[in-house]
Amino acid sequence: MRLMDMQVLELKPGYAKITMPLSDKVKNGMGFAHGGTIFSLADIAFGAAANEGTEQFVVTLSTSIEYLRPGALGPLMAEAKVIRGGKKIQNYEVQVFDGAGELIARTMTSGYTTTAQLYPEQHNNAEQHKD
Repeated sequence: MRLMDMQVLELKPGYAKITMPLSDKVKNGMGFAHGGTIFSLADIAFGAAANEGTEQFVVTLSTSIEYLRPGALGPLMAEAKVIRGGKKIQNYEVQVFDGAGELIARTMTSGYTTTAQLYPEQHNNAEQHKD
């Protein structure tokens, strides 16, 4: 996220909006957003939405992506929305837009809730200070 200069615009449980500049370091040889860049942005948006407000990690189980048009104008923006929430498996749709508001890609992502705590050291410290 830091490497690609991504920023959170909006975040709540089951929803995230993430943006990033379309700099030369993330363009392909034709001058458009590299497919890996678009995928990374969508994956970060999914992870942010799926993990917001939870105490356990949600990780990507699978993702399918459709590239609909080239990302020629920045900044890029990804919007992740929960489609189906479950105890262990959730499904999200992520749409990626270019700077003109054109839909350039979309994903369907399944996430899996692990048994690991999101920030165990913070949780343990909070438990110790309750007394």
